[in-house]
Amino acid sequence: APGGPWPPAEPSPSRLRALTCTFVATGSTFTEQPWYYCYTCGLTGASGCCAVCARTCHAGHDVAFSRHSRFFCDCGQATAAGGEDGGP
Repeated sequence: APGGPWPPAEPSPSRLRALTCTFVATGSTFTEQPWYYCYTCGLTGASGCCAVCARTCHAGHDVAFSRHSRFFCDCGQATAAGGEDGGP
């Protein structure tokens, strides 16, 4: 299925460390990718997080697959702006 199911496939621990939020590469440029809502953090509607942030920053939160579309990671944007992550 385009975009993939929730939860995204769990990478090995060494692979997970090598992965970074897509915001690092794309900034606020809308890029075709799967993305997820985090209801715990209020990332819904037009806001959401990439698969890496869904697995790391939002682990244990109420997260659901949104869709595969042009998107930039709002969690990564918040982190780049000086927040700890996109959530509480």
